[in-house]
Amino acid sequence: MVQISRWVQGFFGFSVLVAGSLFFYGQWSSGGPTLFLDYLVNPLEAREVPGWLGFPHDDAIALPLICVLIGGFCLRFIPATNGTRMIVKPILLLLGLRYLAWRSVSSLNFGHPFSVAFTVVIYVAECVCLLSFALHTMQTIVSTETMRKREADRYEGAVKSGEYGPSVDVFVPSYNEPEDIVRRTVIGAQAMDYPNKRIYILDDTRREHIRELARELGCDYITRPNNDHAKAGNLNHALPKTDGELIALMDADFVPFQNFLTRTVGFFRDGSVSLIQTPQNFYNPDFHARNLGLGGFLPNDLESFFGAIQPHRDALNSVICCGSCYVVRRESIEAIGGYYTQCCVEDYQTSLKMLMAGQKLVYLNETLSMGESTRMCVDFVDQRLRWLQGNFQVYFCRDLKLWEQLNWGQRSFLFEQWVHCFSSVVRLIFLLCPLVSLYTGVAPYLTSLGEIVFFFLPFWVLSAIVQGWSSDYRSSYFWTEVYGLIFCIPATVRMWELVRNPFGKVSKVTRKGVKAAGRSYNWSLTLPLMVILLLNVGGLVLKLGGGAVGWWHLLPDAQLVPMVFWLTYNSVLLMVAILASIDQPVRRVMDRFPLNSPCELRVADGAAIAGMSGNVSEGGAEIFVRGDGLVRGDRVTIQFPQEALVLEGRVLRSRRDRDGLSRVGIEFLTMDLGARRRLVEWLYCEVHDFKQRRKPGSLDSIFVMLLSVLQMRSVTRFYR
Repeated sequence: MVQISRWVQGFFGFSVLVAGSLFFYGQWSSGGPTLFLDYLVNPLEAREVPGWLGFPHDDAIALPLICVLIGGFCLRFIPATNGTRMIVKPILLLLGLRYLAWRSVSSLNFGHPFSVAFTVVIYVAECVCLLSFALHTMQTIVSTETMRKREADRYEGAVKSGEYGPSVDVFVPSYNEPEDIVRRTVIGAQAMDYPNKRIYILDDTRREHIRELARELGCDYITRPNNDHAKAGNLNHALPKTDGELIALMDADFVPFQNFLTRTVGFFRDGSVSLIQTPQNFYNPDFHARNLGLGGFLPNDLESFFGAIQPHRDALNSVICCGSCYVVRRESIEAIGGYYTQCCVEDYQTSLKMLMAGQKLVYLNETLSMGESTRMCVDFVDQRLRWLQGNFQVYFCRDLKLWEQLNWGQRSFLFEQWVHCFSSVVRLIFLLCPLVSLYTGVAPYLTSLGEIVFFFLPFWVLSAIVQGWSSDYRSSYFWTEVYGLIFCIPATVRMWELVRNPFGKVSKVTRKGVKAAGRSYNWSLTLPLMVILLLNVGGLVLKLGGGAVGWWHLLPDAQLVPMVFWLTYNSVLLMVAILASIDQPVRRVMDRFPLNSPCELRVADGAAIAGMSGNVSEGGAEIFVRGDGLVRGDRVTIQFPQEALVLEGRVLRSRRDRDGLSRVGIEFLTMDLGARRRLVEWLYCEVHDFKQRRKPGSLDSIFVMLLSVLQMRSVTRFYR
């Protein structure tokens, strides 16, 4: 095959761009800076809305929107329960059907061949989106969250009393994670309040120092001579070498709470239960929140799945195993031949095999462990692309008779998951649609402002309100849009590759413990979004500015107002997505936790100084003390009496605050295994308020989103 120089490719692309721009400029007229004249592509004849749609021609046009706003305000005071969701979600479905009916019979643009192609593409994308929305809405009415928590309370007593205590093998699969991360996971697993357990490190990279770590910590070590079938192969290799009745799985970057097993093991008293999954929560903010400076506000992007979808899947026995933080009955996993190996990930596929075998999977929506979230944007995208590929591959595995062996409820989730695989393509279409309309002059739909207010706005506004309300404000409609924008272009490219070859190239395991000295703009991800943003803003300025000075006629309000709103909305989301994708330096791999505990500092041959911790990590602490008794370089002994913990440290800095307190930064020095265990247990294994899941309201989410655009923190913050 002939290799074409990058310079030749670049020159060809630049030539096409220049030629296209000149052709586009040559089409400009008094009608505006567009490829087509408005009257040629957008029919001017009178359009009638069918009477059965109930469209009024008076002040009642805004009535549905007003009712939705009033209802949305009332929902702030009404908890989301199975009963209230049974009332609210059918109303949302009716508004969606009403909108679809109007779009189908009254707004399509058939005025020109290009108009036909454009309006059909948009309409098909909307139908796909609405199909996924309808399935999701119906599937998320009934939840088992409250019931499962009551069951856990009941079962916990039997486990703690020793009435029920089956043997548990705790698997910690590892692939190239740093030793410190594996150590804290094993220490956390050993600290679980459950005597009949055995810990195994499943090292898939045959590292001698991890073998020594297992010997130091007193746990078992299993490895294998190859890496066939990745994590699934690693787990299958360990199955015949262990014999516990139950298997608890913790990825090497997750640390269980002390009550993880006491809250989960009791469910297996019910002989029909094969697996219990718990949510994945994270002790560090994901890259979106960290880059925008919103680490203490935004929940992780997976919260919408673990908090708002899994409890509803449980109602129809359709829970997804998520690869970590779960307990499974050994005989159940052996009955299906072990973990599924034909896809690039094993969790979703294995749970499907279990459901096909008629087994029961349970979801307990309680945070019982915490892990490390992706710290860099590229790692997030790479991880999600691997998940996307694994989820898409199941539909091409001939040995999985999914449609024959699952029940109707499980099939509905399976179908919705298949439709969701194409959500990135639909999102990209909606991102480009107003841009194409702006530069071609073709309206994606023919309508009036009154119809938009009457048919579209009530549905859109209620959708945004209900998403937050029904998830107990664990997820936000607008932040979900931002996450989708960052992912949509790489995901669309990957879907194109998958459609051609579902079992093609697969990305590797997500990096953990990443450090970065400086800011990274991630040009391969941010540049396409920047180009779209510039085209949005430039086109708006050109269109509105030229119309204001009389260079061309402005569009009728029915076309101009929706276009301006859509472009502005997309532009704000694009700015947030771009800023969130600019990675800030990561200079700490040991996260600080806001733990306030009284302590005592003692310098050699000095008096004890009382203090209070402001934050603590595995590597050090920030301590508040009175006076200036400590200077840089002092070696100190720090005692935390409430935690029964004594550590040796060195003062790195000391700064006097206005209120008379000194803020002292201390680096912990080498500690013995006993002190390390107690420190890890205090930081990771105990339940603290800061580990609770965040629940930002919808209005608060909008406010901080706009604030993040104004602050431009990702590009303006200075680092020494």
